[in-house]
Amino acid sequence: MKVFRRLSSGLSCGDSIPFYHDGTYHLFFLSVPANTVRYPERTRNTWQHVISKDLVNWEELPPVLLPGEEPAIDADGCWTGSVLYADHKYHIFYTGYHINAQFPQTICHATSDDSITWVKDEKSPYIVPDTRYYESIDWRDPYIFYNEDDGCYWMLIAARKNSGPSNRRGVVVLYTTKDLVHFEHRGPIYEPYHTNCPECPEMYKMGNYWYLVYSRFSERAQTLYRVSKSPYGPWRTPKFDGIDGRRFYAAKSLVDDNGRRFYFAWIHERENGTDQDLWQTGGDFGIPHEVIPMEDGNLRVVMPKEVCRAFKGTKIPYKFMPKLGNIKEYGNTSLEVNSAGTLSYGYFDIDEPEFMMECVIKATDPADYFGLSIKTDEDLDNGYLLAFNIANQQVSLNKLPAPLDPFWSTLSGKPIIPPEVDGPRVCEKPFPFKPGDYINVKVVMCNDLIEIFVGDTIAFSYRSYTEMPYKIGVFAQDCSVEYHNLAFTK
Repeated sequence: MKVFRRLSSGLSCGDSIPFYHDGTYHLFFLSVPANTVRYPERTRNTWQHVISKDLVNWEELPPVLLPGEEPAIDADGCWTGSVLYADHKYHIFYTGYHINAQFPQTICHATSDDSITWVKDEKSPYIVPDTRYYESIDWRDPYIFYNEDDGCYWMLIAARKNSGPSNRRGVVVLYTTKDLVHFEHRGPIYEPYHTNCPECPEMYKMGNYWYLVYSRFSERAQTLYRVSKSPYGPWRTPKFDGIDGRRFYAAKSLVDDNGRRFYFAWIHERENGTDQDLWQTGGDFGIPHEVIPMEDGNLRVVMPKEVCRAFKGTKIPYKFMPKLGNIKEYGNTSLEVNSAGTLSYGYFDIDEPEFMMECVIKATDPADYFGLSIKTDEDLDNGYLLAFNIANQQVSLNKLPAPLDPFWSTLSGKPIIPPEVDGPRVCEKPFPFKPGDYINVKVVMCNDLIEIFVGDTIAFSYRSYTEMPYKIGVFAQDCSVEYHNLAFTK
């Protein structure tokens, strides 16, 4: 299986800049300097480049943009931007970072004839923050596209207004240009007053709706999207907000010749490679996510068929091990769990470092919650539960054990669990379903990565370094549930 995760050098991957042209998928992205964990050393980024014809097999190419030498405007890093093909040339607009400059973040430009060798534009920076309206610190992540409705190129910039509630000033600023040289300030296109800075914005139209997508690090690190009938807004919050969960970050997309749109993003790694240490910027790329618009403007998120086929190369034999409650096996592909008023659970004896588990779940009598256990111990005390809750019409990835108040922890003799920034529900989304519905689930385990696709509607990505006796199993709490078409492949 060759889904791209990181460079062969082992460097951690940062923000993605996907681009499709002439039958080739390009994934430009930031690489994190080796042996760095803290700002600003961690963010002295280089632009890297890999290409593919099928979303599965990827070829590494030479670096695209490297930080300049002092006093260059990008001496402290070449940060996120976007790629465009226009006037028989490839164009990159990117963020030049110089920590001690008057304007630390500025909008810079580079060009190429072949997408491989790039020349920085000596006229950079093209755009600096206008401090009459914006703070001078946050001014980054330019995204440029041709807006046919407006007859010109639009550039979106992540920024902060210089007035308003201090932690809610983040805005997406619009500039326009006819020639990719002269830019006109059009003001904020989105000012929600709900985040510090809306990073890595992008905009596109699918069907009858426009989509504005961005990431926020200051509230449950996540890539969100907003929907409108007009590129000028108003931008409304969809029911299934988010391309993924909280650790599929800085997601950006490309669209191919067939109109299919794919998102790429990195899954955070942790300092020292433990579940107790701090989350870091950068990590491994997740499986590409394909998004498909619904009639109401919400986006369905699915595993691309190319990736799904690649994971179905070899079947993995397995045995099911019931641990508690009433669970019946039917052949080697179905389970029936009858657990009214109590808990039933069991595990599969899978010992592969990388595999895909696929099944169809039918909740025949779901009073409480049910689902899959992931990386847990024998007593289901530690690990994760992918839990479907019919009362809340929600699916979530829950971390075990849930923290106790200090008083109850002391009383019970259990250790006080340090707080997790993501909370006990590390990922959660609305997921409407009713008794008798069939829900297809795909879970990909790749060493410490966990990637989940549910109901051809939502996806969760997460990372857990802790090794547990059981990689995956089933459970039902006061529910009767059937698991069909069980399959393990690699």
